[in-house]
Amino acid sequence: MTDKLYITNRTNKPILATISDNNTGNNVINCELQPGQNELIIQHLNVGVYMMHLHDECDGTFYCQVLTKE
Repeated sequence: MTDKLYITNRTNKPILATISDNNTGNNVINCELQPGQNELIIQHLNVGVYMMHLHDECDGTFYCQVLTKE
């Protein structure tokens, strides 16, 4: 994983992205993704494993992925 993460929001509404530390469960990034291409700066994250969740306006998680920063 690099210092930037690119996420495409293929919906026509903003969605919430949450990245949490896999060891502690603490949220380290919360941001709103606009429709289309989005860039998240992750250079401040320590080396480790993280979970990314994408939520819709009803706070329902519809996508989840493990991220590894080396």
